[in-house]
Order: sequence, then structure tokens, then C-alpha cells
Amino acid sequence: MPNRLAHASSPYLRQHAKNPVDWQEWGDAAWEQAKRENKPVFLSVGYSSCHWCHVMASESFEDPEVAAALNRDFVSIKLDREERPDVDDIYMTAVQLATGHGGWPMSMFLTPDQKPFFAGTYFPRHGRQGVPGFLQLVTGLAAGWRDDQEEILGTADKFTEGLKQVLERSLHAVGDRLDVGLLDQAVQAWHGQWDQENGGFGSRPKFPPHAALQFLIRYAGVRHALAGADALKDELADQAGSMALHTLDAMALGGIRDHIGGGFHRYATDENWFLPHFEKMLYDNAQLLSAYTQGAAATDDPELRAFFLDVSDQLVGWMRREMTTPEGFFMSALDADTDHEEGLSYTWKYEDWMAVSSDAQLASRYGIEPEGNSYDEATGESTGRNIPFLRERVLRDPVLDELLSARLRWPQPGLDDKCLLSWNGLMIDALAEAGYIEEAERAAQGWIALSGDLPHQVVKGVPSGSAFLDDYASFIDGLITLHELTGNADYLAVSERLCDEMIDLFGDPRGGFTFTGRNHETLIGVQKPCLDNATPSPNGVACRVLRRLGRHQEALIHLSSSLGWAQRFPTGAATLLSEALEHLLEARQASIATTESPQVALSLSPSTLRFGEDGWAHTTLTIRIPNGYHINGTEASADWLVPTHLTVEGAFAEAAFTDEPQFSGDLDVPIRLRKRGETDTFTVAIDYQLCSDSECLIPSRALIAGSIDHA
Repeated sequence: MPNRLAHASSPYLRQHAKNPVDWQEWGDAAWEQAKRENKPVFLSVGYSSCHWCHVMASESFEDPEVAAALNRDFVSIKLDREERPDVDDIYMTAVQLATGHGGWPMSMFLTPDQKPFFAGTYFPRHGRQGVPGFLQLVTGLAAGWRDDQEEILGTADKFTEGLKQVLERSLHAVGDRLDVGLLDQAVQAWHGQWDQENGGFGSRPKFPPHAALQFLIRYAGVRHALAGADALKDELADQAGSMALHTLDAMALGGIRDHIGGGFHRYATDENWFLPHFEKMLYDNAQLLSAYTQGAAATDDPELRAFFLDVSDQLVGWMRREMTTPEGFFMSALDADTDHEEGLSYTWKYEDWMAVSSDAQLASRYGIEPEGNSYDEATGESTGRNIPFLRERVLRDPVLDELLSARLRWPQPGLDDKCLLSWNGLMIDALAEAGYIEEAERAAQGWIALSGDLPHQVVKGVPSGSAFLDDYASFIDGLITLHELTGNADYLAVSERLCDEMIDLFGDPRGGFTFTGRNHETLIGVQKPCLDNATPSPNGVACRVLRRLGRHQEALIHLSSSLGWAQRFPTGAATLLSEALEHLLEARQASIATTESPQVALSLSPSTLRFGEDGWAHTTLTIRIPNGYHINGTEASADWLVPTHLTVEGAFAEAAFTDEPQFSGDLDVPIRLRKRGETDTFTVAIDYQLCSDSECLIPSRALIAGSIDHA
């Protein structure tokens, strides 16, 4: 008997419509039931093309005994992470806090007021290797809820408070400076992780590093153009270019690329890009189309350029054939599994290959062997089937079209036909950049023509959901690219209107953008996504569209609020770093061959404080402002300028700034301080923005420490 998911808009949810689990969608009805019946909630999150989601469904959610336990003791909610990325982001953070890792399927156990008390990912039906079986887990948590509910509620309160603290810290990660040194350090960090033999970064599994590749290509190009005679910078440029081009080349040769049908699979389970997880995601292929387009433009090797362009053309061919709706929108994903077997639609028996093409040389070129070349990821045993890969660069052979025709007659993987705006925006931008203007315009105009507010998705022609930050940012980015390449002013007008909406809905007064808008459901926390994931940083893309629309100062303000993430996790912040590079280049804040940006210097006189009988001490802070620059007053003259602000850690303080709109030269600021506790030190921090007559630099912070003489 079908459960309540039969008419869900999400293909992933409909995959679970015949489970014996009484699934519900995320919504008020489920939460009201949980409160009314005083039951905990089991929240299961995944997506349609997720292999291990299918495994857990087959093992547990189709099992009558497991279903009976869930139906008796829990309210069960099934959620598509792609349909509700806001919910997924919050609870994935909880999983990572609890376990140190993440992934899907996500398995969350929540109180009726949405507070987590147990978190995990995939659980096998039967326990193994220290991991409890799912039925054992469900039974134990249900008993705990019956017998020790107050203790579980206390655990949930503590868990939620810790989660909120982590989320709050993520909201404001101001970087202390923006300079070329930050970019250089990131390149050096990538070089330390680079697999020089196989390309890519780190060991297995290997995911296509889309954002990193695009940053490295751009960085190398800028360095080579502007580095001059600086040998170190030339070396860094060479390293960046080599890492990017070698990785693109290796992926294009490997089994992670679909050599017959075009496009790329999600990731490789091995070091050399041979054995993939076979799902195909729109966002991967959009970003890789951009990377191969940029790689082709960057290389001076004509053979490599032709190879990259051929890879791009095959990718677009797959998009046209299998992933485009009649309206011109782009669908989300193809499943990894066919008939419960991963990769069945993409791997070949030797005899099936040779029945289409009897060319032994062609078979050898693509690694096709009589005994099969693939193996089971878990056991290492041969599957007897072949994954096509290339031993050397070749352009597409026409006989591959015959092999594709034969393959399309086989059973095909499931198609997730929902069209997500953010992923469509990535593909619109990539297609336009690669020269496929017709496809990009058709998709863009289709989204523009939709009535009402900007939606998160379109399913079978029906828009639904309110757009998130990544939807706005990626779509605007694609429209700007179309405007630049076609000259159509309508794309620019829509971009500017949507950009204003983006700022109104998602802008944080402290800088940066939250993922959810003021028109979204209120959850237990708010995220400000700054780092790249499978898709580019939403904050990074938002800063990019501001800059591309000529709103440079706004872009700098918002970028500065996220740069702390780039300083802490440079290899996870390629999109932010790309924006930093563009601002350094455009604003000429620093020569590309230098590592220092102008900054203020601080001094204290005296630097050691003695408190008088009234409990106060006095010192003077001198702010030395570089020649040719000024800093803003304590009240900035425009809303896009950052005022100068002083804070003191370790003491209560009052600072006596004058009322001038801006300061230059050496500025003396009298400060009166009162002791706070028994600390022996205090720290003065100045938040400021350097401006000249022609430009304003990124907001920054300067620190100086002093000591307290308790005698």
C-alpha cells in the first residue's frame, strides 16, 4: 500500500512511495503529529541518484520489521536534500559535529520541536564492524524515549545549543587582510595535496575539484601576465597551471568520464580516476564544462586544446540528448544504479562491445578486455565487465555513436527530472562561456518567463518553492554572462533587479549573505555558506555578481566578511579566492608581484597601564595611516563604506574620536580603560577601511596588545 509520498513533487520521495514505512514530507502536519503523540521524529535525507541511499532503502526501509518499529515509535519524514537544501545544511552540520564526517543518506533523530539528539549517515540493516544495525538503533532509541525522555530532551537541548554556536560563528568570519600572499598560500596548499602522477588532490576517493581548477587556471594566467621577473611568482604560476591542466587531462582520459555518452560521473573511488560512482549530476557537468572551456583557452598545446574542446562538445551533446526538458530547462541527475546494480547502464561485456564494433584496436584504445577491466569497490573482485577509458588522447571516433545507440537500448538509470534554478544557473553560465548561446538563452528565457517570485525548482513545468541564495546568485551570474556575450540589455536589467532582491532577502548587515531568506521557513539555525562544496560557495558567487554588475564596494564589504574562511581553509575556498584575485587585479590594491597591501600601524603610549584610585587608566592609541589613504570616521559618509570602530578585549574602554568624516596621517585617540577581572593583558582592535581619492580597499582589522601592572 502506498504511503503519503506517492504524489510528492520530488522524484526521490516518489522512489519511497511504496515503502512499508509511513513516510511523510517535511511540513507542519508531521511536526504537529509528533507533538500530539509525543513521538520522536526520524528524519531521513537523501537524493535520487545516491547509491547508498538506495542500499539503505533496500536493506531497511523495505523491510517490514524495520517499518513496523518506525511506524510504532516514530514519526518518519523523508526529505530530498536538493529540494530542501536549507534543512539539509542545518542537520548535516549536526551530523558532522556528532560524528566528524558527513554524507548521505543522512539519518537524524529529532525531538518534536526539531532538536537533534542522535545523528548519523548510512546504517546497515544488521550491525557490523562496530556500527549498530538500523533496527537495533531504532529499538534502542525508542526505549530511551519511553524510559528516559527527560535525559534525551536534555541531550537535545545541549546538542542544539552547540549547533547554534557553530552556526553563529559561521555567520561572521572577517578576514584580517586581502593580499596576494593569501592567494599564494592557497596555491602552495593545493600543491602540497597534488597527486603529481594521477592529477587531482589527495588520495581516494577523488571528486572533480571544479572550483579549484577554475581558480588555478585564472591565477596562472594573471601571474604569467603580470609577474614580471619575479622567479618565485613564475614558479607558482607554473605550478598552478600544471595542476589544473594535468588534472583536467587525467579526468578526461579516465573512467570517470563517460566516453560513449558524454559528460562525467560524480567521483572516482580510486586514485587514477578509473572506477567511478556512476551517478551523473548536473552541477558537476556544468562546472566541468566551464573548467574545460577555460583550460582549452589557457593551454598553448594545440593537441590538448582540441582534446578539451572535444570533451566539452561531447558533454553538451549528452545535455541536449538526455538532460533537457521540452521547455529548455536542465534536469538534475541520472541515477548510479540500474535495476539495483550500480553502473549497469555504463559498463560493457567484451562480446557486447565487439558485436557493435569488431575493431580490436578501438577496443584496446578504450581498455576493453575479454575478461573485463573493472572490479568491485568493496571486494576488489573482477566484475567481468568493462569501463571504457582512454590510454591516450584521441578525438571522438564516429563508431562511438553506434556504441551509444546500442547502449541506449539497454535498461537505463533513473532520471531525476526536477530542474533546480541554482544548477540551471551554473549550466547557463557554462554553456554561454563555451559558445553554446542558443541552449543557454533558451533556458534563461524560460526561467525569466515564469510568473511570480523566483522559484527554487520546476518539476514537470510547475514552479515551486522560494529561491535560496545559491539560486539567485548562480542565475544572475549566468544572465550577466549572456548579457556580456550577446549585448542583450534585457539580461542586464533582470540581473540588476534580481540582485536587489538578493540583497534585500539574504543580505546580513554585518556582511555576507545567509542561505535562507526573510521569506523562508524559520529553522533552528541559519547558515552563511562561504566554502565550496559540490557546488561553488553561494557567498562567493553572490560577491562575484555584485562585482560584475559594477557594485565593487558592496562586493568588497561582503567578501571581507567571508575571508576568514579562506584564510583558515584555503583549499575549500576557491570561489572566494577567485573573487579576491579579481578585486586585487581590478582595484590594483597590490601589484601582482607583491605580497603586501597597505595597512595601518598601531602604537600605544603608555603600553603598560596602571590604574588609579578611581579604577581608571589612560593611554593614547596612535593610528598611522599610509600616505595617500584615509580611513572613514566613526560614522561613514555612505552606507557602502565601513566606519572606523574600536574595541578592547580585557578591559572596559571609552575612546575619544573626533567627529571628522575621515582621518589621515597620524591619528591620536585618547582611551580611558577600567579593569575587567584580573587579566594581565588587554588588546585594542581597530576595524577600518583604507580609501584613496580613487578607490576603497577591503575592510581590515589591526590589533595591538598592552599589559596591566596590578602593582
